[in-house]
Amino acid sequence: MKNNKKGIIIGGVVLVALIAIFAAVFMFNRPATNKGGKNIVIEVKNSAGEVTDYDLSTDAEYLKGAMDELAENGSGFSYSGTDGDYGLMVEYVNEERADYAQDGAYWALYVNGEYGQYGADSQPVADGETYTWAFEAAQ
Repeated sequence: MKNNKKGIIIGGVVLVALIAIFAAVFMFNRPATNKGGKNIVIEVKNSAGEVTDYDLSTDAEYLKGAMDELAENGSGFSYSGTDGDYGLMVEYVNEERADYAQDGAYWALYVNGEYGQYGADSQPVADGETYTWAFEAAQ
């Protein structure tokens, strides 16, 4: 019985140590954010290839916060989506739906012309950057 209790205690200590290690790795590898005012552009390229630019001054640290501000300020920009295991999945931009399951289309995020590495809720916002939502059909 004593060996069993000792094994449980050791297992608990190892579990706590692993949690601490994973938390530290996450904290050191998460994308850095910039606090304070930033001037950014959110660009929308719809299914017809038409491009609309929205200039925004924001204090948001992540793109989703900036998009929320833009949607609330009467600019005409809108978006919606669903939260999933990997963050926010954007399904509508400016009332245009991209549904991969239905038609093989999706909203792709580009940062300064480069394919985005993060979703809207984890993409840091930096001064002078352009964030493009492009309607794309899978090939």
